[in-house]
Amino acid sequence: MGLRNRYDKYSEATVVALALLALYLISLESYLLFHSIVEVASIIVIAAVFLIAWNSRKYLKNSYLLFLGISFFFVSWIDFLHIISYKGMGIFPDNSANLPTQLWIAARYMQSISLLIAPVLMGKEINYKKVLIAYFAVTSLIISIIFMGYFPDCYIDGSGLTQFKVISEYIISLILLVSAILLHKHKDEFDNRVYSLIMISIVLTIFAELAFTFYIDVYDFSNLVGHYFKLLSFYLIYKAIVVTSLSRPYDLLYRELKMREYDLIKKKKAQEDLLEALGLVNQILRHDILNDLNIISLSIENLKGRMSEKELDFSDKAVNHSIKLIREMKDFESLMYIRELVTVDLRILVTEVSQEFPVKVNIHGYCSVKADSGLHSVIGNIIQNAVVHGKAEIINVSMESKEDYCELRISDNGSGIPDKIKGRVFDEGFKYGKSGHTGLGLYITKRIVERYGDISVEDNHPSGTTFIIRFYNIETGIEDKE
Repeated sequence: MGLRNRYDKYSEATVVALALLALYLISLESYLLFHSIVEVASIIVIAAVFLIAWNSRKYLKNSYLLFLGISFFFVSWIDFLHIISYKGMGIFPDNSANLPTQLWIAARYMQSISLLIAPVLMGKEINYKKVLIAYFAVTSLIISIIFMGYFPDCYIDGSGLTQFKVISEYIISLILLVSAILLHKHKDEFDNRVYSLIMISIVLTIFAELAFTFYIDVYDFSNLVGHYFKLLSFYLIYKAIVVTSLSRPYDLLYRELKMREYDLIKKKKAQEDLLEALGLVNQILRHDILNDLNIISLSIENLKGRMSEKELDFSDKAVNHSIKLIREMKDFESLMYIRELVTVDLRILVTEVSQEFPVKVNIHGYCSVKADSGLHSVIGNIIQNAVVHGKAEIINVSMESKEDYCELRISDNGSGIPDKIKGRVFDEGFKYGKSGHTGLGLYITKRIVERYGDISVEDNHPSGTTFIIRFYNIETGIEDKE
């Protein structure tokens, strides 16, 4: 692979060298043709950059490329006028070198200032319509000023470049240098290869501007060197944007998406670390508080002979309140994590949970489903509500495999749930009557069940409530049996 890359680089360098040699030979025969080829090639590159930037504007949140494409598009129009007004073309009445030199300086000012502004727009969205209008207005104004004779002279036949033109080239070089510094500050927002090519292109443009401060005649060697630098500069722009967009579009157009994905991964990792820390704190608090409550409960037992019945009842309710709150915190913790679903034998799980409560639990049927550890809390919370709120004494649990789901029914013989609140029992924070607690129990239950099914509630006959849970991730191959 390394040999192939080296071969490609050498082949490319050879082609570029041969092209430059061919252009030099052309310049010896016709400098006007050489100049036209170089300038037209630059305009073609600009047009390609503009088309790529314009057609990807909906996907690019980073405005550097879009702004550069629009600004260079208008620069190319001034460059086009520079080509057809060049000395010897004979298109305009004034066949002197002043007009094309004025157009050159105007285009380079616009190009350098655009490169200076572009890095400032990194990470921002621009109104491309306003940018188009602004550049159209500025370009029209510049062209009007030049052709109306209000633009400073840049070349005088017989004496060469004016002081304004030379000073302008140095100012343009300085602007380009500052734009390169600003670009470097945002290098992390570019693919390394794209950044390097654009940076070298700016440096070559600076060399081109400096070369254009020396020539005496528009056909001399210094002018030739300056156009070579310009050609190489735009060739690198072509490599950075046009070639990359065709061969490796992800690097150019979607690098910002890659960076966003990386940021999201970091944020997700930070959230997972935070959740893990909160879960650990929750476990420690539950453990320590439960230990303290056990001590308090034992102390209450020892104090029964010395406390009034009202005080005992109040203390007992406070302890039970705290224990239930701790259980709900444990259930709430299970919502913080997306756990992998595992195969669960419902009959075994219900049997284990039922042993935690001082009521008779009748279990019928078999069913195997895909669920997580939160299902233990779900079943426990439903039975606890039946005992605490419904004053139930008997719980009947049945499970049955249907065609494409397993249905678990938990019925009690308690006081039931009033019709007026049945539709709200799963709402967050909803509680009813004096026995109502935090209003989180059934809300958490519903949230856990939604990972692998749904839950509903209906009346049990002749009295009590039935909670129905349907599991859509079921294990096949297990027959129902009594």
